[in-house]
Amino acid sequence: PLCSVGFPRQSKRQFKIWDPRKLDKAICVTDIDQAAGVLMPFYDEDTNLLFLGGKGDGNIRYYEIVNDAPWQFSIEDYRANSPCRGLAMLPKRGMDVMKCEVARMLKLTSNSVEPLSFICPRKSDLFQDDLFPDCYAGKPAMSADEFFEGKNKKPILMSMDPAKAGSNKPAAAASSFKVAKSPKQLQDEVDKLNVYVEKLISTLEKNNIKVPEP
Repeated sequence: PLCSVGFPRQSKRQFKIWDPRKLDKAICVTDIDQAAGVLMPFYDEDTNLLFLGGKGDGNIRYYEIVNDAPWQFSIEDYRANSPCRGLAMLPKRGMDVMKCEVARMLKLTSNSVEPLSFICPRKSDLFQDDLFPDCYAGKPAMSADEFFEGKNKKPILMSMDPAKAGSNKPAAAASSFKVAKSPKQLQDEVDKLNVYVEKLISTLEKNNIKVPEP
């Protein structure tokens, strides 16, 4: 199913679930509250959890999305006093799986960025493979040329099991950063070039070769 968030004519905040095969009418409409803050949706396809945070809100709601009626179940609310100005969800491969951390978000406030952990309580200390299926490995499945040629490939996945760590590591970001040279280093290079140019001019003049003005 597809999900959208927004406001009806009554200015209520709500989210809708749609059947992509029939978009003329939503299959589920859920009213949230009556507030002006824009909703920011985040969906975790591994756990089928939909997180909804609103600008100016102190709480984050999350729902489980299912493939049959009633299509969604309210799970819980995260509540805080500090209003939210923005949210971002971290990649799944950054979760602490041994603490059953199923999601981690960064909440922007007026003067800080707060990390928020969402943990599913489990008594076992073992790796929970039902909570952590293989996730996106951060590696491109194909090149840009292949994409523009119309090709399609499944994403490269990696195991979340710490026992299998290293079997499919995320791709390291290519770094093109170079340390800038200091003003003294730049001046030294200019001085060396000036000396070299003077030697060239002197050699040319000795051979009666006229050097044009720059």
